[in-house]
Amino acid sequence: MNDTLSHRQLQSLIEVSNVLNSSLDIDTIIDSIMQVTVSVIDAADGGVLFLYDRQQECLIATSTYGFNPQILDQVRLKPGESMTGLAFSARQCLIFENPEEVARTTSTLTPRNLDFMVTSIPNRPQSAICAPIMSKGECIGVITLDSFQKDLHFTQEDIKLVKAISHQAAVAIEKARLYREKQQTVRELEKLNYTITQQNKMLSRSVEIHGHLADLVLRGEGLHAILHYINEVFGYQTFLFDELGELVESASRISEEILPQVKQQVFTPVESLHPTYTLAHIEIHGVSHHFVRLPIGSKPNLLGFLAVLATQTIGEVDIAALEHACTVISLELVKTQAIFDTQQRLKGEFIEDLFAGRVNEGLIQQAKYLNLDPNRNYLVSIIHMDDLDSIEPEQRTSLKRHLIELANRLFIENYPHSLAVTKQDQIVMLLSFSMKGSMPYHTRQITDLAHQFLQEISQKNWNTTVTIGIGRAKSGLIQVGKSAQEAKKGLQFLKSYALKKNIISYSELGVQRLLLQNSEEELLDFINETLGPLLEYETQRKGELLPTLIIYLEHNQNSKETAEALHIHTNTLNYRLKRMEEILGIELMDTEQFLNLHLAVRLYQYLEGKL
Repeated sequence: MNDTLSHRQLQSLIEVSNVLNSSLDIDTIIDSIMQVTVSVIDAADGGVLFLYDRQQECLIATSTYGFNPQILDQVRLKPGESMTGLAFSARQCLIFENPEEVARTTSTLTPRNLDFMVTSIPNRPQSAICAPIMSKGECIGVITLDSFQKDLHFTQEDIKLVKAISHQAAVAIEKARLYREKQQTVRELEKLNYTITQQNKMLSRSVEIHGHLADLVLRGEGLHAILHYINEVFGYQTFLFDELGELVESASRISEEILPQVKQQVFTPVESLHPTYTLAHIEIHGVSHHFVRLPIGSKPNLLGFLAVLATQTIGEVDIAALEHACTVISLELVKTQAIFDTQQRLKGEFIEDLFAGRVNEGLIQQAKYLNLDPNRNYLVSIIHMDDLDSIEPEQRTSLKRHLIELANRLFIENYPHSLAVTKQDQIVMLLSFSMKGSMPYHTRQITDLAHQFLQEISQKNWNTTVTIGIGRAKSGLIQVGKSAQEAKKGLQFLKSYALKKNIISYSELGVQRLLLQNSEEELLDFINETLGPLLEYETQRKGELLPTLIIYLEHNQNSKETAEALHIHTNTLNYRLKRMEEILGIELMDTEQFLNLHLAVRLYQYLEGKL
């Protein structure tokens, strides 16, 4: 199934926006919501829009499509009652995929409501979907869609579409309610005429700007064109930030001095008199600026913020038009993310087959499509996101996208004909190079790039750390799975032995590979067999022989350097070495015995805490 919104669905969402912004009458808006929603969801045969009545503490059917409205108007659902009540209480979109689920949930209907439902709807739905309408953190109603077709079911794409519509419905209903309240409270005719005039200006300007923005989206012009148009129409400096605080797009050149001030203002929590935007004043280079922050999307699916900076006052008419622009920007961001997810999924499937050794003609053709030469040399590097679970779910997607963009800029630009892809909590990089330059040279260069990668992350406010494992270079795609295994073993080594480093290359492990190739029990047995008598002796004495041995080995058996490092006389060192030989029953000049001793000491340094 295509992960992106279809062209028809995108046009339908734009049509919803036009309809919702074409009237301030709440009844017209509510009826329009149901008509348009049912028309754009293929599986929907009918639907009901319920609004919550605070005084009666129940959900009332306010608009119906495909059912008898005179009967359904009498339905009064309590929170938690039937499918609609469950969605209201859960405050999240619910899908009931089969008649059994529908029957189970509708069994909670009161006898009175059940009679109304049976009279209005002779047959039970085959499936249903219920989307809450959220405003200011509260559920103000529910959109319920029913399908009576056995062979046509609601999909995940339908959920995305209904969520988007419910968000627009919430804003439109809230605005319509505010407008109705104003109509009721305004007593003076002149003030009422002025208010209506202002609302009409907002409406016509919003519709005009929406038409241009809709054309940009449908032509696939992208975010830059959208922000450039806003800048051109309003004359304001505009900035688009994602939820991590990174600048996604700007319609005008911005100095390094201004950006931190704007960013700080965007992400500083402030109380606002307005439900959908924040107004402030900031001073830049001694000049006072008006500042407006508008959210893109809404919690828990907040996509970022649009920031507007101007030396002149930003009026309500312009703010209303900017709010409308935010809806279009959110659609563009959702579309871009869907494309990104699809590309990552396809690359991930390719990598999975490649690493599993399922190399066939089809996979080779897929590699060529991805601009990968099967005959070049390849090296796998894996970036592990250490604390991804501690990050808010809505921020994980942006974090992964930023990390893979950084990986592409640092690694892929230096190693063309390569590939980087996200896989759960990892970024897997398949780096390609020719025979020009030795393989150790490329390993060193990739390690240097990994250090640069860590440095750039440390300068960001992403609240994340990564560890990087680097495999050895292999000849041809057929062998690349081995490099991937080596990169994973390097990451396993870092995790198991809590080393104070974030980058490891399999080629630098040396004897440490034994830690990965043998069980911990076997390694501990080897340490005890080789060093056991000395360890036992140390626990009963001053504990100076083992540290002396470690320093001795670190200085490549150079007695003078070792004595200087320990601040002891050479004779004292020789005495200690002789005593060690006696305790262990070995001779340090014996090549085989010395090799075993050296290996046991290295293993001891990693496994000391487990002895």
